[in-house]
Amino acid sequence: MNPNYVAKVKEEIDKLLRVWFIRAVKKATWLSPIVVIPKKNGQIRVCVNYRKLNASIVMDAFPLPFTDGVLDAVAGHECYSFLDGFNGYNQIRMHPDEQEKMSFVTEWGVFVAIVMMFGLKTSNKLSPNFSAFMQVFLDDFAVYGQ
Repeated sequence: MNPNYVAKVKEEIDKLLRVWFIRAVKKATWLSPIVVIPKKNGQIRVCVNYRKLNASIVMDAFPLPFTDGVLDAVAGHECYSFLDGFNGYNQIRMHPDEQEKMSFVTEWGVFVAIVMMFGLKTSNKLSPNFSAFMQVFLDDFAVYGQ
């Protein structure tokens, strides 16, 4: 790891442990490396490289909607709000049986994700009832009503 990033990565790992997004494990069958991405503002983003895990996931038949379709669904409603779900994927708990697959290795040990981590492929299906008042595009939500 780039020596300039070590302290910042450790800080990020400690933060994820404090908020129970990850937990330490002694060993794991699946292991993914971390990737440090510098941002323009001088901060960093710590990601887990889940490419090999994602390659083993059977994709569902629900492709992302076109932006125009999301906007068309909202058009004509009296009230609406567009919400940025930044970090919203962290609110999705992983099933305990699946957590081991989300393991990653760092200089400070092996950890597993307790919640959905950025970079994981997943189903984007919502209950049909949601489409009466909400559209989703990646991590953005359009909520609307009459």
